[in-house]
Amino acid sequence: MSPAHPALSEAMERLDVPELIGATIAERHSEPHRHYHTLRHIDLMLRELPADDPFSREMVAATLFHDIVYDPTRSDNEDQSLALFLSVADQLAPLDTALVAEMILATKSHHFRGGISTQDLAINRLLKADLSILWHPDPQVYAWYAQGVRQEYAFVPDAQFHEARTRILTTLRDDLLASGQLPANETEALKRNVASELA
Repeated sequence: MSPAHPALSEAMERLDVPELIGATIAERHSEPHRHYHTLRHIDLMLRELPADDPFSREMVAATLFHDIVYDPTRSDNEDQSLALFLSVADQLAPLDTALVAEMILATKSHHFRGGISTQDLAINRLLKADLSILWHPDPQVYAWYAQGVRQEYAFVPDAQFHEARTRILTTLRDDLLASGQLPANETEALKRNVASELA
């Protein structure tokens, strides 16, 4: 794996990902129509995962596979990504496969769990890592994300994209603020980044 993605290389080693599967993960996330849902996104996301969580390996696996199928014109990417994960799960280090499946599907709606079980908490941590770009402290990194999403949806006319993007961002922002998942510094960065993009 490229030295530009150290967290990704470490994740591959931790899960004993076979070379062929690792190549598939890299190739899928390097497809030409991807501009945000790339290896960089996976690497940034992996850096947000707590290493001491009892389900940390499941979170790593869900991160590697949740966007492995990504076509912005379709609505079943998570389902297709799950199917690909399940087809190779027995070749990875031992995992709670059912929990990884639940995590992958949870990235479709990004609704935080209200339960207090260790599984619910792990799913919430995975979702927070996936959304962490929204409160990234570096404006240039956030700009890369916003521009990348627009490029991935270049087939959508500007007015239609702006309307949909405004709806999605404000919903995510409001859900995150209501969830109690973010400390004060992340809350302020979230508000700042969203306001900057929508402006």
